[in-house]
Amino acid sequence: MDGTNEKQPSYEFIADNVINNDNSAVYLSKQTIEGSGLSPGSTVIIKGIKSHQTMCYVLAGDSCPDGHIQMNGVIQNNLHICCNGATTVTIYPRIAPRGTCIYVSPVTAPGVVNILIKANLQQYFENRRRPVRIGDVFTVGAGAGVGHIEFQVIETEPRPYCLVVHDTVIHCSNPINHDEVEVSLGEIDYDDICGLESVKRELKELVEYRIKFSEKFLKFDTPPSRGVLLYGPPGCGKTLLAKAVANECHVKFFSIKGPELLTMQSGTFGANVRDAFRKARQAAPCVLFFDELDAIAKARSGSGSASDGGGPADRIFNQILTEMDGMGSMKNVFIIGATNRPDIIDPDILRSGRLDELIYVPLPNDQLRLVILKSAIRQSFTAKDDDLAVLVSGTKDYSGANLVEICQRACKLTIKKLIRKETNLDEERQHSGEAPMELGESDPVPEISLDHLKEALEIAGRFVNKTNRDIYENFETLQQSGSANSGRI
Repeated sequence: MDGTNEKQPSYEFIADNVINNDNSAVYLSKQTIEGSGLSPGSTVIIKGIKSHQTMCYVLAGDSCPDGHIQMNGVIQNNLHICCNGATTVTIYPRIAPRGTCIYVSPVTAPGVVNILIKANLQQYFENRRRPVRIGDVFTVGAGAGVGHIEFQVIETEPRPYCLVVHDTVIHCSNPINHDEVEVSLGEIDYDDICGLESVKRELKELVEYRIKFSEKFLKFDTPPSRGVLLYGPPGCGKTLLAKAVANECHVKFFSIKGPELLTMQSGTFGANVRDAFRKARQAAPCVLFFDELDAIAKARSGSGSASDGGGPADRIFNQILTEMDGMGSMKNVFIIGATNRPDIIDPDILRSGRLDELIYVPLPNDQLRLVILKSAIRQSFTAKDDDLAVLVSGTKDYSGANLVEICQRACKLTIKKLIRKETNLDEERQHSGEAPMELGESDPVPEISLDHLKEALEIAGRFVNKTNRDIYENFETLQQSGSANSGRI
């Protein structure tokens, strides 16, 4: 972990664009450097949008105003920001450890041969103490009319950042396509998920145990968990959790929907599964996520429920089990499955070495539902918190997605009524001989009232009833008692 959440000095600056070719340097005024206790060449972690971070060294910029920080476009891309005079970033002074080795991959450059790629890469780092961070993309001038070659940092030792020095071993992996370059996962991190603190903490620990601390487990001849099954009602954040934990752990994320595997061309089921695992192994460390797992992992005959009798789902499921068993204990790939129907999942996939941990993602409680509603409607809501709390008390079986849908419906109702009011007012003015309203003359910010929410609540359905809720609670009780999946450790 990078430690930016710990109590430590941090400084916020307005980000400015600077045109230069140094992808490792940011610029501060001399006064700012001295006042921050830094010195030219000091390394800092820079935090941009959400969890996006990079590491650079600081230099004095003669043209940089106090309170500002200058950086080129490459650094801005790594932070997912655009310098527009109002964008701010936070820096954390940090000493970068010397790198033992780094792994980088060139982004596909048609016509550029391997020897040219490696020669320019070596020259880029030669005699330069460059800080790098996993996920960073940087450009290297290739010359000879080729222009620039992009590289992505795939892995560093130590993780997640280090200083590339004269004896750091630089491994250049196979080229990757632009669409394979790690990009923002919809800007999702743990801050975007209300509540579920114990779930988030447990999930992050499981991923980190597998990816960062495997060796410690192997010393006791006990490999860490390879995967986890997230189960619970629809709309409670299972998919968001899987995406967010990959961002929190700074690893890549691959997602596969169970139903999509079933719609692929017959005869390619096994090949598609093998290809997904191959990509995950090549991109490790990463999270491989199977959404709607129940579509392809229903209990087979003899397992307590009916499968599709050797059809596509069974063939896909068998291939997934084969790939899981063949991954090896040292592959830094963590597998997450998600399902709304844990009661029909084949127990074979819950055995040790597969998805041998289970985490229940429950419906939000009263307090959390209130937080979700207030967050979804923000400042446009006119009623008091006490009134909203009364409304929340009638949404016991509603998921987070249900509540967001209610707020969206309430917004639409508000806007619809506002349009009708303005239309009627315009017609009245025309009938009385007055000039029609000018565009923008009457354009107040829509205000959502308690009545709008109540009306939306009557229209919107809910995903979870008592029967569904009993399924999850009974399944959780069985797991805790050990009467189900007794082979799981």
